[in-house]
Amino acid sequence: MNVIIFYNPLKLFKKQLEEIVALFEKEDIQVTALLPAQSQINEEMGEKSDYFIVFGGDGTVLKVAEKAANFSKPIICINTGNLGFLSAYSSNEIDELINDIKRDNLNFSRRHLLECLIEEKKFLVLNDVVLIKSQPLGTIDIKIKIGKHLLYSFLGDGVIISTSTGSTAYALSAGGPIINPNLNVIEIVPLAAHALNIRPLIIEPIHKVEVFLKNSSHDFDYVTGDGDVIHQIKTNESFIVSGSEKFVRLAQRNKGYYFDALKQKLGFGRRFE
Repeated sequence: MNVIIFYNPLKLFKKQLEEIVALFEKEDIQVTALLPAQSQINEEMGEKSDYFIVFGGDGTVLKVAEKAANFSKPIICINTGNLGFLSAYSSNEIDELINDIKRDNLNFSRRHLLECLIEEKKFLVLNDVVLIKSQPLGTIDIKIKIGKHLLYSFLGDGVIISTSTGSTAYALSAGGPIINPNLNVIEIVPLAAHALNIRPLIIEPIHKVEVFLKNSSHDFDYVTGDGDVIHQIKTNESFIVSGSEKFVRLAQRNKGYYFDALKQKLGFGRRFE
């Protein structure tokens, strides 16, 4: 059994990492590499590993997702962050994780990805692609097409294009609905649109969503993928987002884990008295 351990270097330090590696190797689970989450891996490392194990929060998982999709490797996350919505294990459950790996007692949720094409560069994201203004003041003028059909035209702060997994991230904060991650859909959530008739929309992943920056109060604005800036976009530039054929498998504790996480970590459906 071989694993790669990815970690958030701001959360774990050398001594802690050495202790974690020792726990795995004591149980004959070989750690083939110990890497910061942003690190790239070569083909030999990726193919040799059975699991990508992530120590960090949700942001750390997002940095590993594209690598996991490209090598078709499942992700197991141990939460050392704050919310840990994508994590199956807490930081004090490493022994449980090791036992589950040895006993093949793992369940995985298939999480669909988005593909963003911008200036002939292609990016894979697990949560979302966002067009957002570069400065707090002013607005940007956006047009969004699905194929040849104009869907939106509005002034606002930007737009979020999200997967179902990302529906509980930035899209949720912006007023979008929660979507079960088993559903393969694209969620479009306008940001602070200055119009009463501009509302979120959910569409099939076969569509190509073109986002066109018609005008801006600033020299440029930002396009982000899973929270990282991937492009500085200028007036009259555009990018395209569509569903990807690739996916990641994310460890979960049981079949109802997602609904438990909604209640426990987001307080969903809880009665307050």
